[in-house]
Amino acid sequence: MSRPSFRLRPTDVDPATVLYVDGVEPGYRSLSHWPGNTTPTSLKRETSTEIVLAWAALPPDERDRLVGPFQVVSNNHFDTDGALSVFAAIRPEEALPHRESALKAAATGDFAVWRGPEALAVDLTVAHLPRHPSSPLAGALPDQADDDARWEASYLWLIENLGTVLSDPFRYDAAWGDRHAQITADVATVDAGRGPRVERFVNEDLAVVELDAPITALALHHAVRSLYRVLVVHPGRGGSRYRLFLRDESWFDLGRPDAPRRPALEPLRARLADMEPALHGAWWTTALAVPVAQLGFGQPGAGPGAFFEDVDLADEPASALPRDDVVAAVRASFAEDDA
Repeated sequence: MSRPSFRLRPTDVDPATVLYVDGVEPGYRSLSHWPGNTTPTSLKRETSTEIVLAWAALPPDERDRLVGPFQVVSNNHFDTDGALSVFAAIRPEEALPHRESALKAAATGDFAVWRGPEALAVDLTVAHLPRHPSSPLAGALPDQADDDARWEASYLWLIENLGTVLSDPFRYDAAWGDRHAQITADVATVDAGRGPRVERFVNEDLAVVELDAPITALALHHAVRSLYRVLVVHPGRGGSRYRLFLRDESWFDLGRPDAPRRPALEPLRARLADMEPALHGAWWTTALAVPVAQLGFGQPGAGPGAFFEDVDLADEPASALPRDDVVAAVRASFAEDDA
């Protein structure tokens, strides 16, 4: 039996022959943890990689019963969980011996959690593949190639080479060695008790983090551990800068009954806006439907990583609200939403 092929977002083939992994598209079956997936209940897991590996470990007749035959494996975006899922769907016999390494790398990439230096190395190899001049694909694509061309080329390379990357995760560190060192140093700082100040409110699934030094997102998540609502406070000139993040674990379908849930942010935004005496800024929220939903003061725009790693925030206005008042408002709003 021939292997399935890979296509990025195929539009010229029969949808009945296509299996989406990680991403989802209307009208296509999927093995995915994205919202809207058609993953059989018995296969639901935290990451798409774990879902596809659970499918791959089944006898062939059980695979067909749950998912059916397919000739094309597809995805609609590029990331580590997607790449590992594609690899497991197309080359299951090669992927299964690397199960534990693959699961750690998938969680590192999708959830920005610490699963060890090797998992981080795999994630960084995948992330730097499409564009970094020191990646194994350097020179293989013209400079003007768009994201879709780079993503498809990266998937095709990874289908052939992920087994090697999982076995030897530091092979391609020329592309990302400095970033790996930065993240591992941040994690070590947290483990040594010298990380950011964190106050935990378990009942509201909330961590309040005060930053006075830059920190990478992965190390910040390492500091807050298993809390999924994170209020970051930058004390500074004229007041504090605030940003609340709902981590993306609460966006995905994790396949477990105790998965974190998302509270509504608009009631909290309105409450803070009523409290805010400042005239030079406003409280805002993003939609809950995005992977990392946010609430903040000032101007929306900077993603989570930028807010964690830039403690100067010279262009961000400060709220006049005291930290304790903001924390009390957040806790009250979440308690009401969870009731």
